[in-house]
Amino acid sequence: MALSLRLLRYFVTAAETGSTTTAAKQLNVSQPSISVAIRELEALFDAPLFTRGAGTRMTLTQFGQRKLDEARHLLASASAFATDDVGEGDRGLVQIGVFRTIAPVYLPRVLKLAQTRYPGLTVQFREGDLAQLDEWLHKRLIDFALMYDVGLPGDIERECLAELKPYALLPGDSPLAKRRRAVSLHELAAQPFIQIDLPQSRDFLMAPFWQHGLSPDVRYRAASIELVRAMVAAGLGVSLLITQSPTVVQTALVVERPLREATVIQPLVIARPARVPHTRASELLTACVRDAVAQAMREHVGR
Repeated sequence: MALSLRLLRYFVTAAETGSTTTAAKQLNVSQPSISVAIRELEALFDAPLFTRGAGTRMTLTQFGQRKLDEARHLLASASAFATDDVGEGDRGLVQIGVFRTIAPVYLPRVLKLAQTRYPGLTVQFREGDLAQLDEWLHKRLIDFALMYDVGLPGDIERECLAELKPYALLPGDSPLAKRRRAVSLHELAAQPFIQIDLPQSRDFLMAPFWQHGLSPDVRYRAASIELVRAMVAAGLGVSLLITQSPTVVQTALVVERPLREATVIQPLVIARPARVPHTRASELLTACVRDAVAQAMREHVGR
């Protein structure tokens, strides 16, 4: 039996959905087609890809997990071969992931640059948290992700675009804001504090205080940067953030000030599955991402 991309696609979809029925609906084929494809592959390898036990969800064997990784790699290579043609110019589809909190800052810039430079390029994006982005990268559901490097595994390659430092967020009419200079962590810790309450970000933004033996007076916790900024603007407290604010939400009611102390930095990266060929379309969009981030950093420094 010859190995085909169709068999690999059926196998990968069944593994990712955990069901031959769901995979069939997703691929718009019959359920028996998926089952037959899996049996053909198991006959070819002379080993089971899934365990056969109680319950409806399909579970990969250890061998099946290894073959899933190989199948994803082969499908990605085939996709790159099919679409990465020098004659295609600026056409093609790119699917990217963006960390949810930074999407408002960079994604509109990226899309605008791509639309202007490469009108034939089709860009699809997904917003997610860091764990979701890591999963989408490993499942090859996105070509690359714009995200923070927080413990990315070794099988994800990354390109650092910027190293971001935490900054103080202050009510515009507060004495600390009116001084127009860097703020110390001791001064922030003495104020009512509004904590960003997101996985990874929560402890990362508390670390600068802990490094200096400080414990802020946390009055409120908010799960979105937009809410933190609104609460600071209302004079309910101060905060510490690392994600830059989008130009469209900047207001005199909140003021950003650098920290006086040297502290942690957060790499902003383009993350990709390692050893997976890059399509021409994804390279074109990657260039737009680099320029959009550089543009945002220049504007941030100029404020």
